[in-house]
Amino acid sequence: MKKLVVVFASVLLFASCTQTKIGYVDVEEIMKEYDATKDVEAALKVDQEKMGKSLDSLSAAFQGKVEAYYKKAQRMSAKSRQTKEAELQQEQQVIQQAQSQAQQVLQQKSQEGIEALTKTVDSVVNAYATTNKFNMILGTSGNGTVMYGDDAMNLTETILDVLNTSYDEKK
Repeated sequence: MKKLVVVFASVLLFASCTQTKIGYVDVEEIMKEYDATKDVEAALKVDQEKMGKSLDSLSAAFQGKVEAYYKKAQRMSAKSRQTKEAELQQEQQVIQQAQSQAQQVLQQKSQEGIEALTKTVDSVVNAYATTNKFNMILGTSGNGTVMYGDDAMNLTETILDVLNTSYDEKK
């Protein structure tokens, strides 16, 4: 009889335990389909094109100077050639530095954009989990951490809808 009571009490205790609510999101899909991501990428592309045009004009002007130098080089004295070559090398270094700096600026802007997007996604997932009483929401990307998940547990589209709706309201 005592064993039956212990078993019955264990069953009641087990039944009264709250069930863990878990979901997952495909982070790669969210970042790909999030409207804010598309806007950040478009802004970066515009910046890249502006910098590219500026650098192209510097390179074209430099190329013109190099061509002019080669046309006149045979008629120049050795000292004049040496001076002109030094000037051209210095200008080439300035252009290379400008290219490197432009690349660094674009990388920094990209990193800042990704960080801001990640913070937004994290806060939306956190708010969604709290509101909908999830104990845990896992993130996966491609062949990542969730080896199997019931489609009912996949919150990717729901979170993406919340993100895009929120982003559209801010525009």
